Amino acid sequence: MTAPLFPSDSLSPSDSLFHLDRLRVSYPHSAGWAVDDVSMRLQPGERMGLVGESGCGKSTLGRAAMRLLPASAQIEGRVNFKGESVFDFSAEELRRFRGEAVALIFQDPMTRLDPLMTIGEHCVETLRAHRQLSRQSAKDQAIATLEAVNIPASRWAQYPHEFSGGMRQRVAIALALLLEPKLIVADEPTTSLDVTVSAQILQELTRLCQERQMGLMLISHDLAMVGEYCDRIAVMYQAK
Repeated sequence: MTAPLFPSDSLSPSDSLFHLDRLRVSYPHSAGWAVDDVSMRLQPGERMGLVGESGCGKSTLGRAAMRLLPASAQIEGRVNFKGESVFDFSAEELRRFRGEAVALIFQDPMTRLDPLMTIGEHCVETLRAHRQLSRQSAKDQAIATLEAVNIPASRWAQYPHEFSGGMRQRVAIALALLLEPKLIVADEPTTSLDVTVSAQILQELTRLCQERQMGLMLISHDLAMVGEYCDRIAVMYQAK
């Protein structure tokens, strides 16, 4: 009997943190599949790099795993989180799943942060949408999370435009960490950053994953970078 290529490939779906099984995605009026028959498993605390050319389906796969695709998208296959099918979640279960179980970090945080809200307001709103907390308790927890990604409490009342690109990405990571998820999907989180800041952000993610035993799916074009910061690598080519 041939040994599995990766240790987590020998696990049953219920033992894996995240399990994609023959996932396929297509969009209306598009030729072929955007994601075609992709399977992978992720263990708690494991960092997986997902690399591939532009348009190969990396971001679509990450969003499909969180059920963030438009209703018009056709999806086949299975996505299991800790043995439960994500596609069977009710609306309330799905709301809790996003953020509390799995969090998404987007490419450009400036497009995801409300320019009329301070960084502190972003954090408090996120916490109170999921947890029954007083405003002061939410603030205390948010400040601790911001400080964990090296954003001082003194910047609590500042707006997104007052932060550099690297600091905005740290804010995005803090927002993803607020609810203590078990898995983070990071969709090219360093695309708009210079090499030095990119390394700092990835070191922060690596440290936090190790400290909190979080899984990480790091989507990127940069094979060398993924090879340095991830435990293993999956390569997509032409949606596969």
